[in-house]
Amino acid sequence: MNGIADKTNLGQLYGEPSERAVLKQLDHLDKHCRAFIEISPFLVIGTMGSDGLGDVSPRGDAPGFVKVRDEKTIYLPDRLGNNRTDTLLNVIDNSGVGLLFLVPGMNETLRVNGNAKITIDENILEGLSAQGKAPPVSFRKKR
Repeated sequence: MNGIADKTNLGQLYGEPSERAVLKQLDHLDKHCRAFIEISPFLVIGTMGSDGLGDVSPRGDAPGFVKVRDEKTIYLPDRLGNNRTDTLLNVIDNSGVGLLFLVPGMNETLRVNGNAKITIDENILEGLSAQGKAPPVSFRKKR
């Protein structure tokens, strides 16, 4: 089976990305990114474990459940669910994460990539409470 294992060959196959696609990539969260995060009730977080395998996991709650602290930092609460801690374990092994924010009915998405840390800082967790309960931990994602 023929495959592509070389970045040059891949570039020759696809060509250069459009200028519009290149200009969409920012190194910070601007006002449009912040607004999108504030109205998003759902995201998917991608991580990679120590075995080198990728994993994606859904996260959701009422719009605004993810808090933007500044142009480089967001807080993502980890709500109690099935108690599988795959994403958390992966962040411990490899801090690189990819977030894909979605808003139902919109044809746009927002991708945010960076490095994450897990925090148990009570001041942060209290600010992420829902229905009177703070999450047990939160991801602090820095770009």
